[in-house]
Amino acid sequence: MTDRDEWTDKEIEDLKKTRGIDFSDIPELTPEYLETLQRVVPRDYCKVVPVKKAISIKLDADVLEYFKAKGKGFQTRINKVLRQEMLRETAPSYGKEDTSSESEEDS
Repeated sequence: MTDRDEWTDKEIEDLKKTRGIDFSDIPELTPEYLETLQRVVPRDYCKVVPVKKAISIKLDADVLEYFKAKGKGFQTRINKVLRQEMLRETAPSYGKEDTSSESEEDS
């Protein structure tokens, strides 16, 4: 038998007999009960660790000094700012008009 959403009563009875599965202690999953359930996803399960790549980049001197003045970890902070901008640009804009062509012309 294959995985699927609905099983016939006969298929369930066959499972009970052939595999020795005892379903008596499992409560019935009513629509009301299912509405009370909440999906839980562990944080570590969804955590993505991006691969770092060494590059050479030219920054304005004042921008570099700004991040260096905050202390150790300036490259990580620069990466964080760049990632936030990337995510902002690539995030879906629900209910907003597409202004990407306007911003490209301003550059």
